[in-house]
Amino acid sequence: MQTKPIIAAALSALALPAVAAPFEAPYALGAVHADFQAQLERAADLPGETGAAARAAAGLMAPHSAAQERLVLPLLGWADAATTGHSPARADLPGRMQIEAELAQLHDGDVTLVTALAELYATAEAAGEADAARLAERIIWHETGDVEVLYPAALLVGSAAHAQATATDPATIRMGPGPLYGEHPVPMIGAGNPHKPASRN
Repeated sequence: MQTKPIIAAALSALALPAVAAPFEAPYALGAVHADFQAQLERAADLPGETGAAARAAAGLMAPHSAAQERLVLPLLGWADAATTGHSPARADLPGRMQIEAELAQLHDGDVTLVTALAELYATAEAAGEADAARLAERIIWHETGDVEVLYPAALLVGSAAHAQATATDPATIRMGPGPLYGEHPVPMIGAGNPHKPASRN
């Protein structure tokens, strides 16, 4: 194991929030993906059904991790900026509907990947490959954590950053009559339109 490069990478990651552009995937998440991918690819060299199951899982995980790092996880880079009061440019942020659509696609990918990992776990257990089974289990828990924690956090940070950017840009504040006083006001329950001009007899 190369201890010094690992320590150097960890120290640079700790300094990263101060120097990185906000719209980047957090270093630690990318490092975990790369580590799991490398371990799966080593497991793919195992003989028989275990190796085949590991190859299938590795083939699914690489594009899935890349999609996470490209589409959703960069939103978490705004968390540090938001806590220090820095507002992103509104044009840099995807809208909530776009984020939700990307999360739905990623969730489908998680289901497919976890299914393949469950197959790897079962196959490795049956073949007595304890390390491969444990690897599959760890990646399953990681993917579950993405769905339960990281995706909602990315949506929350994205929404907060978007609201912060909108609030600080006066040109984006919608001006106009409220729903009770506009051209088509909301009628009050049981009273119709309270602002309708009185009819003249």
